[in-house]
Amino acid sequence: MGFSPFVSESPGRICLFGEHQDYLGFPVIAAAIPLTCRLVVQPREDGIWSMETPALSFTWSCHVDDAAPCHGIREPGVADFLQAGLSEALQLGWDVRGGGHVLCSVDLPTQAGCSSSTALVTAWMNALARVAGKHLAPLELAQLAHQTEVLHFQASGGWMDHVACALGGGVRIHPGWQVEALPHLDDGVWILADSGQPKDTHGHLDRCKGQRLELLERLGGAWLDPFAESGPTDLSEADRRLWQATWRNAQLERQAAGEWHQAPRLAGWMMEHHVELRDGLLLSTPTLERMGQAAMDSGAWGWKVVGSGGGGCMIAWCPSNQAEAIHGALRAAGAHGVWTVNPTAGARCIPWEQPEFPLVILAAGRSSRMKRPSNEALNPAEKALIAQRSKAMLPVGPNEKPFLAFVLERARSEGVDACCLVLSSEDALTEDLIQPWIPQGLTLDVARQTIPNGRSKPWGTADAVSFALRKHPEWGGLSVGVCNGDNLPPQGAFEVMAGLEHGMVGFARTQLGLPQDRVEAFAVADLDEAGEVVRLIEKPSSEEVQSVADPDGEVWVSMNLFRLNGGAMRKACEEVEPDTIRQEKELPSAALLVAEQSHANLRLSPCRGAFVDLTHPEDWKRLLSSGI
Repeated sequence: MGFSPFVSESPGRICLFGEHQDYLGFPVIAAAIPLTCRLVVQPREDGIWSMETPALSFTWSCHVDDAAPCHGIREPGVADFLQAGLSEALQLGWDVRGGGHVLCSVDLPTQAGCSSSTALVTAWMNALARVAGKHLAPLELAQLAHQTEVLHFQASGGWMDHVACALGGGVRIHPGWQVEALPHLDDGVWILADSGQPKDTHGHLDRCKGQRLELLERLGGAWLDPFAESGPTDLSEADRRLWQATWRNAQLERQAAGEWHQAPRLAGWMMEHHVELRDGLLLSTPTLERMGQAAMDSGAWGWKVVGSGGGGCMIAWCPSNQAEAIHGALRAAGAHGVWTVNPTAGARCIPWEQPEFPLVILAAGRSSRMKRPSNEALNPAEKALIAQRSKAMLPVGPNEKPFLAFVLERARSEGVDACCLVLSSEDALTEDLIQPWIPQGLTLDVARQTIPNGRSKPWGTADAVSFALRKHPEWGGLSVGVCNGDNLPPQGAFEVMAGLEHGMVGFARTQLGLPQDRVEAFAVADLDEAGEVVRLIEKPSSEEVQSVADPDGEVWVSMNLFRLNGGAMRKACEEVEPDTIRQEKELPSAALLVAEQSHANLRLSPCRGAFVDLTHPEDWKRLLSSGI
């Protein structure tokens, strides 16, 4: 085996100031975002490099002997970028001739202005470097990714994307590959929204670059002030407007960099920048304008188009306490995906081993019961904390340890070695807040569940699981566990789950230790004589409860602890029909669909003991003072 398996991951990026300016010799301000391209890289010995992206039905392979340069391709695609990267690595003399197999996942919106292609190329070149034993500095990686994606194809475009993806954080990128790190902005949050309209990357790049380079020549080789008296007087109105927009955008970027902590002024300048991009460079669309106006009407400080234009995404800057309302307004205005994003780390490679017991934890709940305005159980400070954090991240006990940390500790102590945490796309806090509490020996990452436009809430627990499994295609052949993040199972529950390959953990209804009204709402299992699940009865009547009792009179309850084949579970979670009443895709229904499609009933493994539940304010108030 030529190398040890590893993960290569690269973030996408947003441009905050300076869209279409870097290739003209002006600085730009950009930031990496926590939506990524993730590659799981495993060795081969036949000289073939292959890649699969199951969620996008994409496959590619190339023998190293066939990795010829890809020059002359006007609009290269993913396969061309991969071959170009392999060709560049071989031309550098890198030893990548053994080959490898790559499983790829992308949670970035594609062809939407967030540099999904650059994230892929950056992760790919970083992976090839690691295989070859080369240790690239972040800026070296950015330059190699730019060589692969742009110069290799003699294409238009600058290097903003590659620097932001490779280095991470917020950066001001100067001509000549000079980079200045910018401090994190503490005021407000950034909200990214995808219009669902693919952008015209090459068309806009060619027009914005080609026309302006011709204009620059007419200006004598320097960007003069279009509002001064000097300069050509025979320009068309379109050329004059293009000149003015270019000049004004450069000034706005300079002002923003000089007063980076002035939040109200930055927001105003961002709006001015968007107007110039829209009216001077023709980069916006009616859908993006409608979304931007919706964000502003809901309290955003400012917004702008992101990317090369003609579709794709927008970014809004808004007060933290208005984020949820702005998410809803953007979806209602036509957004296909909305995320709260903070600047994140750049490209990285980390070791990877196939887990023995991977687990999906559902932590995207919106705490609606907790957030009701009439909740008299909470004081103002507690209400403010609930408004900021997800339910699973509420502090418990005198040390203010997040509730989720107890779930992670118990899971790890009982055999779980890899975890994907499903968060709401509105949640920009949990990933950072949970880091100090991750138990040793547990690898953890996150998937973000979006809410479709036209809906006020996600598609449900099965949908949440599908986001995690799309992020982890390498779990497709493994048995993957699932649990909730806002209740703590009794000790030994994960050990019981570890003994399952295709089934669910059932809990004794009489020993849950929860209020009776909650217990009565839980689904109960109808079992055959072999102890396999025939059906799960949601919100059962008393007669139905009695009918499913075992010979000892015990009734076994589903608490969303399942363990199933990852590939089969992902397929079922995507295909399951929504519940007719709740209009959500429920995990128990998806689990039964797995059983139906695999022609094998779910095995129920029993477990006895009390849950610690975090549903109502009273639950939290009790745990806040007493702990777990």
